[in-house]
Amino acid sequence: MRLPKIRYGFYVLCFAICCSTNAPVCSAQVASSATTAEHLFDFHSGIWINLHHFLYWQALLSEPQKGPHPLALYKSDGDALEQLSPAERASWDAAVSYYAKSLVKRDLLFDEGMEAMKNNLEDAEESPDLTNVQVPLELKTVLLRAAPIYKKHWWPQHDAANREWITQLRPLVQQYGSTLATEMVRIYGQPWPQYPVRVDAVVYANWAGAYTTLYPTRPTISTADPANQGAAALEIAFHETSHGMMDKVMDAIHGAEANLNAHRTTGAFHAGSIWHAVLFYTAGELVAEQIPSYVPYAVKNGLWLRAWPSPDRSLIEQDWKPHMQGSLELQQALVRLVDDLAMASPRS
Repeated sequence: MRLPKIRYGFYVLCFAICCSTNAPVCSAQVASSATTAEHLFDFHSGIWINLHHFLYWQALLSEPQKGPHPLALYKSDGDALEQLSPAERASWDAAVSYYAKSLVKRDLLFDEGMEAMKNNLEDAEESPDLTNVQVPLELKTVLLRAAPIYKKHWWPQHDAANREWITQLRPLVQQYGSTLATEMVRIYGQPWPQYPVRVDAVVYANWAGAYTTLYPTRPTISTADPANQGAAALEIAFHETSHGMMDKVMDAIHGAEANLNAHRTTGAFHAGSIWHAVLFYTAGELVAEQIPSYVPYAVKNGLWLRAWPSPDRSLIEQDWKPHMQGSLELQQALVRLVDDLAMASPRS
């Protein structure tokens, strides 16, 4: 999941729901193009980005834990680690140590340098030796030394897991994608970020299980996270992509805050990450409308209780859902939401 941010291989498998040569369409074409499901996503499973995240994750294990669940290696990966030869283990530990000392303090999402590394390693998926890939020389050296060990002990299983996840998601996108994309374009008043949106499948993402960088919009999603399986994978793909469609929502919330605070006498009110709660609610509700038995991600995984406790969800349903249903303009809905959140705030 992407947290608040105001910015928008050899051995590689590329599952493309559309050809990567398709050019983005202009905003005037959004309504018609959004109905073509095969143009929405371009899925990839590349060795370099998977290796990068795997090393980062192992380095992260030595850091104070974030999120509601403690981080750990999946059992099969931990077992494979114990089976390395002494020479392999020494080389692998050196790679993890580099990440622990140089990269793990830098957030995968909020550090622009890390974002650039991610994009470049994704783009380098077919490169055998990272020649001409724009990443720090020391990082490139570490990855090249770790790659043979990774390919021998982990990559075949990781790549297979990514392939299977994409294979299971693809028919869901084909069945429901056109409707979901069209609804998101309408609700947010923003075009689909680009045609197609590149999605990188990795076994290990960040602590939240998925994150999205912008300009261009690029989700990176863990295919092994239990919360990202089945129909939830459909919500996650659209949730993450909709991070590239939130400008009007965030602008409206910030404008409503500014107007409210200009007339307050009890201190400034800040809605915090309520825009992200709106995003969670919207993606989850849209998928549930298409799949009646589906329980939205935020409900199933307790995010409303942890991140946005009552009455946030009820107020979003009260004030934002009418906009989703077409009976209230986006600006009006979010002004009402900010006002009601401020009224419900203990400081009000």
